[in-house]
Amino acid sequence: MSKEIHLGTQAKRILEDEIFTDAVKKIEERLNQEWLASPLRDTEAREKIFLMRKMLESLINEITSVMETGKLANKTLTDIQETKIFN
Repeated sequence: MSKEIHLGTQAKRILEDEIFTDAVKKIEERLNQEWLASPLRDTEAREKIFLMRKMLESLINEITSVMETGKLANKTLTDIQETKIFN
């Protein structure tokens, strides 16, 4: 359980890190611009851009999941400790 808490703390730090958040914003903006600038007939390029956007979203979702698991593990540990104190 302590590993999940530790990983959750690291994930939170990553998600709140200014360099990471700025990089994600820049990548999202670049992909949006590339998509808007792509010729209507170039479906292959737009599909690649779509896949890159989905992969970025998947990365963020995975880190968020690790953070949430850590929060849940921390709450569970706190609840167990409180139960031991009151029993």
